[in-house]
Amino acid sequence: MKKVFLLFLIYLVVLIPSVNAQQLSLQNLIGKWEAPEGGGLEVMDSAHIYLTYGTDKKQVVSYSFDFSKTPAWFDFSVKDSATTIHMKSLLLFNTADEVQWQVFEDGVRPVQFSTDKGDAILILKRKR
Repeated sequence: MKKVFLLFLIYLVVLIPSVNAQQLSLQNLIGKWEAPEGGGLEVMDSAHIYLTYGTDKKQVVSYSFDFSKTPAWFDFSVKDSATTIHMKSLLLFNTADEVQWQVFEDGVRPVQFSTDKGDAILILKRKR
């Protein structure tokens, strides 16, 4: 009886959450995301991702996402004049149309959101 109970418990704890877990991908980010403070992210498809701030719009020239982590890791590079800037960030979906996003300019990314270095955590909302 204990073996049956143990197998049932393993099933509940391990198998059900892995089957029902939402699998996030770049598709979940398609759209125009804006922060109330200004700025945001526009994802048209895998080849057209832009950072926006006011009237300034910079295309992301390379990127990588790791949605297996919580919060997800989003690393990207943006060309600014003659230099390319490499950034690391954290991204967490609060709802389907709201994400928390924190960008780390010094290239060091903590495992969780952190305001220790003064890096702001932006709340981006998808514009419909």
